[in-house]
Amino acid sequence: MHLSRKIQKAIADHQQILAALKLKGKENNWVNFTRTQFNLVARVINKQISKEVIANPDLVEMGLIIGRQQLNNHLETLRCHNVYDFIKYLGNMGEYRVFNWISGKTLQSYWNGGEAKYVKANALLVFLQVPFNQWDEWQKETGKSTGPYRHSLAKAPVIGMGQGKSSMAVIKSYFLGNYFLYYQKTDGSKNVIKTPFVLKESDSGQVIVQSVSEGHRYSGKVIGIRDGCLYINCQNLDFEEMEQYVFNLGLETKPEVLFGVSNTVSVKNRQAVALKNILVKQKSNDPAFESIPEAEIPFSRYYDTDSEEAIIVNYLKQSPNNIITTATCCNLDDIAGLARESA
Repeated sequence: MHLSRKIQKAIADHQQILAALKLKGKENNWVNFTRTQFNLVARVINKQISKEVIANPDLVEMGLIIGRQQLNNHLETLRCHNVYDFIKYLGNMGEYRVFNWISGKTLQSYWNGGEAKYVKANALLVFLQVPFNQWDEWQKETGKSTGPYRHSLAKAPVIGMGQGKSSMAVIKSYFLGNYFLYYQKTDGSKNVIKTPFVLKESDSGQVIVQSVSEGHRYSGKVIGIRDGCLYINCQNLDFEEMEQYVFNLGLETKPEVLFGVSNTVSVKNRQAVALKNILVKQKSNDPAFESIPEAEIPFSRYYDTDSEEAIIVNYLKQSPNNIITTATCCNLDDIAGLARESA
């Protein structure tokens, strides 16, 4: 793809860039810019992009402005263990140090008809603070499909755990749909529950969840994406119980299967319990999907095909840690007693 004239003009007319060029006594004639002038423009752009990334780590975590391999190389070079170490690194950079999101050489190539990578164009849109819902419009002028990076993220400070607009925009773009949720029953019996789990956008624009599990209706909302994980809170509509889910996403944007855990209370003794969960996305968007009744699948059932149920149930059957249970404990003596019982 080529950088659209709309993006080029917005950058050329940007007040921060105009001010920097004027300060250095450079005229605003981009056709005749030297590499030095493009380097100056890149420095202004890169400083602003870093500010946006610090406010919206999802930009990096979801691979929207930097490729996965490039990010991994930076993490290794900078000795960062994860994306948030990298964000801290950006925040601790001094006034005169700038992370190189885009180089003057790359910018010069764009103004001379060179091809633009999606992540670089995305980074420029972040610098311009283009609203998320206008990304397609800005890219249409290229005359080509926008490919896997269809959207940019506007400036949207992250509120709490993943409640920023950027996080919600990514979820709405890639993760809405019908899923089947699989997990082993909390009573430890050799049975797997299979139940519909629907992620959808409400009329008010929130991302909500609807599910029915073991005869109980659950409704909740997606909190957002943090540390490569999808966080969801659900309320049992039939009695006082909260269910909290965390699913692994990594940098995947079109997963067929999501692994995670849910925290709830056991039916028998009303104590905290954590369950291994597996979500399998369905190709159908049947509006009546959420009304499908749950199914209880015994480990003993025999399968002669590689169906979805067979693959998931056989995996859970072989997994030794599908359920983490807890005990009531008030002091260290209680813990010592539990240790003696387990010995």
